[in-house]
Amino acid sequence: METLKKISQIRKSKEEYNGKPEEIVFVFSGALGENLVKEPNFAGSAVKILAAFTDKPVQSDFYEVFEMEKLQNLVPRLDVKTAILCVPHRQAAKMVERLISSGITRIWNWSGNVLTSDTVEICNEELEADILGSQN
Repeated sequence: METLKKISQIRKSKEEYNGKPEEIVFVFSGALGENLVKEPNFAGSAVKILAAFTDKPVQSDFYEVFEMEKLQNLVPRLDVKTAILCVPHRQAAKMVERLISSGITRIWNWSGNVLTSDTVEICNEELEADILGSQN
């Protein structure tokens, strides 16, 4: 959990990160996720988003966005262990199960739901006005 907490602190402070960025996939559904994926570096400088996954087509100039059905095939091939989860709270628990079965071991949770797991690390992020403001 220390890795995700450190990334969260760097993002909140808006400091430039000088280490090796954590490779992450972004899993989203809904307006907030759609707006975020259209923003460069929305998660901060301590992460490198390798791919994004969603349930409907979304265009992004900054990230490659795939259909959710490709998640379980691509995540192991990307050899990524961390995901940002940005889905409506009612979908969050089910999506955690799907991420775990894809090989994800750390989840940075932006769903608004407090999630827990005995098998993976989950950092429940409180989204601030700067992230929520990017919906406009």
